[in-house]
Order: sequence, then C-alpha cells, then structure tokens
Amino acid sequence: MNLYESKNWIVVFEEWCQEFPGQCIISSTKESLYDLTSEEWIELGSLEKELERICKKLFNATMFNFACLMNNAYKDNEKPHVHFHFIPRYKDELKIFNKVYKDRHFGYNFWKWALSKFKSQKDIFTKDEHIKIYEKMKEEFKYQKKH
Repeated sequence: MNLYESKNWIVVFEEWCQEFPGQCIISSTKESLYDLTSEEWIELGSLEKELERICKKLFNATMFNFACLMNNAYKDNEKPHVHFHFIPRYKDELKIFNKVYKDRHFGYNFWKWALSKFKSQKDIFTKDEHIKIYEKMKEEFKYQKKH
C-alpha cells in the first residue's frame, strides 16, 4: 500500500509486516545510489523527515533506523533497485489496538536478531490492524513535492 508516489520515489507501507509500527520502504527504480540526482536525494531526505514526523506524532517513536540494503537482489539473482528501509524504534511501550507493543531490542541494529525465530521481533498486529496503521499514516501524510 503506497503512502506517496512521485516520478522519483514510492513510499510503500509494509502491510505484510509491522514488526516496528510505521515501518516503510522508500523505493526508486534506479539501480545504484550513484544514479540518483541531486533532486532525488533532496526528495528522499524530505520523505524520510516526513515519515519521522508522522511516526513521532502517531506512535511516539523514539528514533529511526534508515538503511539501504540491496544485497538480496544479487543473492536472489534479481535486478537491484535503490530502496531504503525506514524503521521506527521505540524506547517505551506503545499501546495501540488494546495491545502493548514492546521494541524488544531497542538500541540495537534492527536486523541483528531477524533470522532467529527465538530472538526476532514479532509482528503482533492482525491484517486489519495493519490496514488501520496504514490509514492513520496516510491521513497524516502531508508531504507534497514542490515543482
């Protein structure tokens, strides 16, 4: 589900998994960071800033991980494309949908325990709750690219 789309970027809400409430992918069709124009870098910064604003306002996120991880494209023999993972992090518990969300590994790299079924962060939300999180974020999304 897209929160935003321009000729340069698409902000994709990760409806398939909300291990970290508000996590998104900011995606381009460019193959390499080298291919990005100055205009695209500026827009990327503005989009990241807007996602931070939204996640602080709606979910009281403490800080954010922002990573460009393109290794899997090469491993999976796919065409790479520039994309950034936007991962809100939470020092305090988040109460949402009558549930308590706890960022179990706050302060650590968000991928550190991703491959361990015993230590990984779990997505506690249902599909309907994912949609509600998306709708809250979509309603709050105010960024408009300046021409």
